[in-house]
Formats: sequence, C-alpha cells, structure tokens
Amino acid sequence: MKPNTFKNLNYVLAGLYDDKDESKRIVEAAGIPKMFVSFKDKPVNNWYSILSQAKSRNKIEDLVDVVLGEYPDNPHLNVFKQTGELNDLNGPEMEKDIPWKGDSDEGQLEKLMNDISTLLPINFLEKGLDRSRSVAKILVGDECGSGFLIDNNILLTNNHVLKNDMAAGMALVQFNYQKNASGMDASKAEYTLNPSDLFVTSVENDWTAVRVAEDVNSKWGAIPIRPIEAKKNERVSIIQHPAGDQKQIAIHNNLVQYADATRVQYLTDTMPGSSGSPVFNSNWDLVAIHHSGGWLREPKSKRKVFRNEGIAINCVIEALKANGVPV
Repeated sequence: MKPNTFKNLNYVLAGLYDDKDESKRIVEAAGIPKMFVSFKDKPVNNWYSILSQAKSRNKIEDLVDVVLGEYPDNPHLNVFKQTGELNDLNGPEMEKDIPWKGDSDEGQLEKLMNDISTLLPINFLEKGLDRSRSVAKILVGDECGSGFLIDNNILLTNNHVLKNDMAAGMALVQFNYQKNASGMDASKAEYTLNPSDLFVTSVENDWTAVRVAEDVNSKWGAIPIRPIEAKKNERVSIIQHPAGDQKQIAIHNNLVQYADATRVQYLTDTMPGSSGSPVFNSNWDLVAIHHSGGWLREPKSKRKVFRNEGIAINCVIEALKANGVPV
C-alpha cells in the first residue's frame, strides 16, 4: 500500500469514528484481535495504530468492508474499494504547502487560556442551528466538499472543490443531509448550479462563488457576510460534511492561533475532508472559509499539532466586490 493511501485512510476513518470504544467494535468485526492493537485517545493516532495492525495481518480490506457496511455512500472508501488506492483528500498538505504562522516559542501551545470564558448564551445553539440550514454537501463525480449559501442564491466553497465552470456545471448540491433530533435521516434536497449566470473563483486564495440554479435562499436561508477579522485565541465553530458524511459541527478545542488579511489558522481535533465549510466566531459571524488541515511541527519543539486553515472572509468580500458581485 502506498504511504499516501495509508495516510488518507487514516484521516477518513478517524473522521468517521473518533470514539475509541467505537473503533474497538470495528476492529473486532474485521477479525483483528483487539489484544494486539494499542488503542489511543486521539482519533488520528488511534487509527494509525489500528491500520498498522490491519496491514500486518492483510486485514485492511476487511476493515474497510466493515466501515462501508455502516457508511455505504462514503466516496473515499468506495474509491479505495474500487482502486485499492486513495489519493490526496481535497486540499493541500499543510505540512508541505502551508507555513506555520504566529507564535513559535517552545511550549507556547501548552499555556492555559484562563482569560477565555467557555460560557455562552443559550441562544448560541439556536443561532448555530439556523446557520446550519445554509450549509450543503457538494458532489462532483467521486469528489466531495462542503459549501454554504449567501444572499442572491450564491454558493461559496473552495476553488479546489469547484475549480472551473465545467466542474460547477456537473456538481450536485445537497441540503439537509443530516440526522434529525430523533436520530433519523432527514429528507435531503438536491440542486444543480448555474455557472453561466455567475461563476467567480480564486486559485491563489482558494475560493469559488457560483449561482445555484433555483431560489434556494427562500428555503435554506443565507449566511450573512460582512467584513470582520478573526482574533487570536477566540474560539471558532465549523459546520461541515467531513469526508462527505452527514452534516456535523466542530465546536470544541478550536482556538485561533493566527490571523491575517488572507488566512486564519486554528487548533482543532477535526479532520480533513470538510473543504468549503463556513468558519464562525462565538457570535456566529462568518470569519473564514475552511480549506485545509494537517499536522504541523511546532517551531522550536519536537511535538506536532493539528491545525486547520481557513481563507479570511475579508479577502473574499473584497474580491467579490471587485468582480461586481453584490455582497
């Protein structure tokens, strides 16, 4: 197995099963003796250990078959099942392509954030649920990503999700792909895009804006977009479709570590595969479009931390205005 396939399987499985006890159930179902697996608390480390043991026993395909039994529509696992490979997940590899930004003092990330309250008003939940209505899954062939609506029936996502108008013309956008309060699958709604009416993109800053073919704002709302800057040490929340799965939210351990005119980097336990998701501050203001994630080595330190990176919304707003798009 190619190293890149192993790495990406690790990311996908860790995103689907972040609970250690759940992973034990999958291991047992795949016929891998649990006594030989060194289970870890962190999902990505846990699945590295599991996959290493599965590889040594020629059980990786059995493991994937078990997971596909529970997630039969997962595009990444289906690609692996068909080809035996899993190429790069959407987005650049941060460790190679994106530099560490911000503080670089040894042990800086271990400092307690005692001056940041974790208390939030109860309407935080209500506002977040309202924002989530406008978040969608994007399918382009075997590839998938996330996106979200703003006014004028415009969908925002990453350039690497919708690279050009041809890709946008082939795309399918799914709203309400999620569980309801009873734990049942909600009724999803599917739409196509109309890039001939509006398509604007930026390779450099990895964003795309495209018109949806129908009046989706009337049913699924719109996320307000206005100039705002992310601030270091504030918490961010990300509503997403990780690895093409049903809609989820990351609201824990997401501390902004660096922000400038075009990029926002934040610590998080979430996994890659959520390209194009909206990134919000604690007031549910849109501050960035999530576009990549990866393990980075902390400067002057031997330890690695997982950082996500988003495209600062201010640079997107400026570019949209320059292209005559009303925002």
